[in-house]
Amino acid sequence: MRVRSPPVSPSYQPTLHRLPEDTTGRFAILREFLLRWHGIDTGPVGRTVSRVEEAEARVKRRLPPAVREWIVLLDDLARLGAWVEVLRDALSLTQVPGCRAFSLLVSGENDRHWGPLLRDLGSEDPPTHDFAAVSFGRDREFERVREVAPRVSTWAIEFIVRYLYLSRSVQLEYPVSEAARARLRALGPEVVASQIGRSELFEFEGGLIHVELDSDPSCAMLRCYAPCRATDRSAYDAAADAFARRLDPMWGRA
Repeated sequence: MRVRSPPVSPSYQPTLHRLPEDTTGRFAILREFLLRWHGIDTGPVGRTVSRVEEAEARVKRRLPPAVREWIVLLDDLARLGAWVEVLRDALSLTQVPGCRAFSLLVSGENDRHWGPLLRDLGSEDPPTHDFAAVSFGRDREFERVREVAPRVSTWAIEFIVRYLYLSRSVQLEYPVSEAARARLRALGPEVVASQIGRSELFEFEGGLIHVELDSDPSCAMLRCYAPCRATDRSAYDAAADAFARRLDPMWGRA
């Protein structure tokens, strides 16, 4: 069963800039974001599901709070039938093949995993790494590429924001520049700026702008989103045009 907002949802209100330091609070904010943006009510934090115990049995370790919260969130998305609106990758929740690491998620192409090292599972919210396939075929193995986030909770939020293009929303892109970012930062309090990991976010009523700070400068973009429940192309085009006109003053255009 899906739990959703009404067809005409309230305007999005800035949410992610309130990210706290504690692990449970960070996942509570992520769940609030899923409700405000996607209209998906995933329920409260602080619960457990059978997938957690099954994952712990596979790696023969007790998983830390951040990993447990992530698994419960994935279980909720699957239970609500909302997976494809938030993520495009697949469940793994086991040891990364060929690596001493726990997989939080595996890419849809089965060529990349993300997760913490097994040695870090004693930390409440351990660093997250990515792992790329080095052999292919039935028994492929992986190797660690780099640390992608200082905390599992940071990675989870960034990962979901990077997949906003899957959501029911207007999506516009503009070339990024330091001048444009500085102008956006100066627009407060109407525009709330924050940085989560390698992402800079600009939230405002009814929309969000995302900048990937580790992107190649030659192709970096301001990715602008606004929730949209349009059911046909003409309605979407009208919403996109209205959103573009709303963004124009942010770039200093008349």
